[in-house]
Amino acid sequence: MKLALAAVGVAGALGLAAAGPVTMAPAPQQQALVQLAQAADQATLMREGGPLYSRQCAVCHGANGQGGDGPKLAGNEVMKNGGGVASQILAGAVEHGMPPFADVLKDNEIAAITTYAMNSWGNNFGVITPAAVASLRGGAAAH
Repeated sequence: MKLALAAVGVAGALGLAAAGPVTMAPAPQQQALVQLAQAADQATLMREGGPLYSRQCAVCHGANGQGGDGPKLAGNEVMKNGGGVASQILAGAVEHGMPPFADVLKDNEIAAITTYAMNSWGNNFGVITPAAVASLRGGAAAH
């Protein structure tokens, strides 16, 4: 059911007609379906992002985003820029001791970590998708 709603929402968001017997909902209902799909995406990315953050990021940024060797992420306005955060994860900041993760993590993992950090510890800054990470990487999504 979630997949069907997500498919309808995504199709509607892209202005595409849904395949099969599903009819497109009027604009307000269609918007609600898009929001539902986005909320489902965020919930999934948050659930996947927590353990990945703990393994890959917490040693420098703190278990609760409080900072340490790496900058504080909790309550940090920089986290609003999901594309910038994902780009930083991809490229690293070797001069500051952060390794690049482009060859270590897949697009969906980077999206999950980014979304998790963007929405934890008082942050409430939305979602970055694996497709957006793929675009930042400069190619097709790496799953």
